[in-house]
Amino acid sequence: MEEVFVPAVGMAMDNVVLLEWLKNPGDQVNAGDVIAIIETDKTTMDLTCETSGTLGAHRYAINSEVPAGQTIAVVLAPGESE
Repeated sequence: MEEVFVPAVGMAMDNVVLLEWLKNPGDQVNAGDVIAIIETDKTTMDLTCETSGTLGAHRYAINSEVPAGQTIAVVLAPGESE
């Protein structure tokens, strides 16, 4: 299981806004796939997964404020569950 989390991009970055989910729970994803788009106080960023597998449940809704470092979803390997 790989956790997909919001990176802390800048020293003062506390929260981001989740703008859009590009993948849904149960979707097959590959390493490098963009699964969501977030907005910091300065820019928008793509969130990618590092491994291949099945995307787990979304942990935040669109337009939610998400703290930096927080897990927003997991990528499950075959046979894993949340």
